Amino acid sequence: MGKKSQRTQELGELGELTLRELASAAGGVRAVHSAIARRTFAAVRLGVGPAVLPTQLMHDAIAAGTYASIAAACTGAAKAVGALTGSSEVTDDDVTEDDPRPSPSHTARGAQTIAVLHGLIGDDMERTARTLAYPMSIRVDGRPVPPKYRALAAAFPDAGAHLVLFLHGLVETESAWRLGGRRTYGERLDAEAATTSIFLRYNTGRRIATNGADLSDLLEQLVTAWPVRVHRITLVGHSMGGLVSRSAAHHAAESGRRWVDLLTDVFTLGTPHLGAPLARGVHVATAALALVPETRPFANLLARRSAGVRDLIHGAITDEEGHASYADSFDVGAAMDVAVPEGVRHHHASAVVTGNPRNPVGLFVGDGLVRTDSAIGRNELRNIGLRPDDGLAINSAHHFTLLNDERVYGWMRRILVVDAKKNPRDLGSAF
Repeated sequence: MGKKSQRTQELGELGELTLRELASAAGGVRAVHSAIARRTFAAVRLGVGPAVLPTQLMHDAIAAGTYASIAAACTGAAKAVGALTGSSEVTDDDVTEDDPRPSPSHTARGAQTIAVLHGLIGDDMERTARTLAYPMSIRVDGRPVPPKYRALAAAFPDAGAHLVLFLHGLVETESAWRLGGRRTYGERLDAEAATTSIFLRYNTGRRIATNGADLSDLLEQLVTAWPVRVHRITLVGHSMGGLVSRSAAHHAAESGRRWVDLLTDVFTLGTPHLGAPLARGVHVATAALALVPETRPFANLLARRSAGVRDLIHGAITDEEGHASYADSFDVGAAMDVAVPEGVRHHHASAVVTGNPRNPVGLFVGDGLVRTDSAIGRNELRNIGLRPDDGLAINSAHHFTLLNDERVYGWMRRILVVDAKKNPRDLGSAF
């Protein structure tokens, strides 16, 4: 088999995945159709008696054959696409970048499509896909940069000693930070505060703890291979990215990673530290839909949601948290509170959609996806140790406003530049 370009690999996997999902969808539609038909024929039988049985048998046979044919055609086409593109049975040596056209993962639109798939079924893709389930990586202009000296020196010619790493949220990519086409927080900090900003991309469908461990490992390699001696590290995470940042710091402290000694600040923007209502709602809704045959296929569809989404039920950042209780039911299980590490400043930003932050609607819905109490990590039952004085609350804003907002940037800049000059800290020894 000849070498396959990464573009061919990715397009092949996208096509194969689409066809397999269509085959699965056909099975779901068949289940709904069958459940409705059984109930309908049962009602008709009450009126006309056994005479309806031949009609029911013919209907069932035709319907079963039709749906089976659709599913078989999609499955067969998926296998054919996989065979033609070599997306199922190739080794790393079979992949080449000779194709001058950009791979989907290297373009903003293609990467966003893959990011949505990651968020929905990323844990399953990690088992079944070869190219699309790429690992956590540094990205420059959409392309991955390995944590090796020469690659980093080429990608960051003005490398500095203060690294600021940005982690996007669920179904996002590093392009999310460019909301509205404006300059990113990182670009502005680099120009005004002499930092070096690094944007990461990761599979948001994996467990948050798994991504946290990978981030910890990546940082250990990054600091060792960085072109200059690193003196300071700051992590900035939007939504799920804030949980991954906390998970990485926790993992590093538990496993004795050296990079955590350089970590001074963690910013979490709209992060569901105590969980997200939508994730809990889907969890309960899945159990409710499973009670009735007509809606059970929809329950099966929701049950396929990724491990990363399930972790948002409680904001779980470790392997030990909650996952055993994530079988869909009316019980959302118990939460664990993992306190933020001492010696690292944890800054948290929250938003409300209303103009008045005390408006009951704003208090109830928060930024539309994350409530304020979850973003600040504290309510009547739980407290992860974030200090109220380290928070920022903005109004007339939604969840994604936090990705690129003048108020948020001014707050970050003040902490990283102005406050640091007023209150210099012993940042520890560099690597």
